[in-house]
Amino acid sequence: MGDKRSPTRPKRQPKPSSDEGFWDCSVCTYKNTAEAFKCMMCDVRKGTSTRENAFSLKTRWSNLC
Repeated sequence: MGDKRSPTRPKRQPKPSSDEGFWDCSVCTYKNTAEAFKCMMCDVRKGTSTRENAFSLKTRWSNLC
């Protein structure tokens, strides 16, 4: 019988070097320097998620009822 191994995945390509040293704000999408700990445009902290947590969703839902 034939070889049953799965095909190999292509290797991930590294990000272009033009993006190195920057991070995109998750709220306003401004491209900040890596040294910035908060967004230079909207003051959101680096790494802040735009997703709501379960507690805030429950609170908002209970306020509607």
